[in-house]
Amino acid sequence: MDKVIQFESLKDSDLIKGATYKGGRIPNLSSEPISKLLPVGNQSGIRFSGSSLSPKLIVLYTTFKDNDWPDELISNKVIYYGDNKSPGKEIHDLPGNQVLRSIFNNFYLKKEYPLILLFSKGLAGFDRIFHGVLKPGYNGLNEMEDLIAVWKTKKEERFQNYKAVFTILPTEIVKRKDIESLIK
Repeated sequence: MDKVIQFESLKDSDLIKGATYKGGRIPNLSSEPISKLLPVGNQSGIRFSGSSLSPKLIVLYTTFKDNDWPDELISNKVIYYGDNKSPGKEIHDLPGNQVLRSIFNNFYLKKEYPLILLFSKGLAGFDRIFHGVLKPGYNGLNEMEDLIAVWKTKKEERFQNYKAVFTILPTEIVKRKDIESLIK
């Protein structure tokens, strides 16, 4: 059975691959656990600490249930769609897509990337599951294949969003002290 971290323990908890982080009991965003675990917001799929051009820490959150933008987890491969999910904005108008562009630019130009963490919706309420630490790209893909601007039509309008591919690293635990030192 996977480990369960109670809402009251979140601020001191390590991140454990496969663990469920319990949400609070109040039926609003104050019960959302990711923002209690990490210095990121409590909304959107792409949450980050620092600027969108130079984030220190990134959380990718998914429900794995969006049929229009089907995020996937296949073994250690993650396919993740950006934040521009409806017409009316350009691909980089949303900070989350700026973060995706930044991740892959820095990865290919500087050979560096920030701490990237993947969470998904748990079974109940605001519960969240930690899936692991991500690295940009995937074995066998090149820079023309791991971050792609894709087109979609909705409400008779065409618009673009990102499709990004990541690798889940074999890291089983991210220690609280390492997260705190990274943020400082």
